[in-house]
Amino acid sequence: MAVKDHTLDDKIIKAATAEFLEHGFQDASLRRIAQRAHLSTGALYTRYKGKDALFCAIVEKALEEISREFEPMRQVYMEAQKSASVEKILEAIQQEEKVYLDIMFKYYTQCILLFCRSEGSSVQRKWQQFIEYKAKETVAYFSEIAKKEVDPDGIELLLSEQFQCYRCILQKGMNKKKAIACLKTVEVFHEAGWREIFQRIMS
Repeated sequence: MAVKDHTLDDKIIKAATAEFLEHGFQDASLRRIAQRAHLSTGALYTRYKGKDALFCAIVEKALEEISREFEPMRQVYMEAQKSASVEKILEAIQQEEKVYLDIMFKYYTQCILLFCRSEGSSVQRKWQQFIEYKAKETVAYFSEIAKKEVDPDGIELLLSEQFQCYRCILQKGMNKKKAIACLKTVEVFHEAGWREIFQRIMS
């Protein structure tokens, strides 16, 4: 039985990353990836079931880190809720934004693929499901604070807008210093809106 040569994996990942960055998931070609890696298409299939599996392998670590940070941030929000302080809740939102920004620059290339090049992939569907799940968590959180139902569609739109900011940062190729400065401007705008929302639901 032939032993699979794992030394080729780095070469494949490098070639696939370049292909996905250039063409996006939908228009990327396994044939071109194989050519970039100086391999046959058959050799790719011995390691990855297809284009989607290869794309998932590249962005996997970024997605895992986002998932790992979800529970600690939940605890931060719970502590803010216990305090019944709008300021503490706003601080939690800012802390979460910093977490996402740190992950984005730690896995910069993978996040470009995730946010900007994943259309048509299972990763895009998983990411949308994550945003939808986060929206439900946020609605439940606000409803608990307000002791009444909160508009779920409005909250989901707000969260989608938040992630759109990260996408714009990546599309514009900002460095971290510039990204932080831009997000501070956005925070000023969002903070006023969130403050108004909290004051409404807590009144």
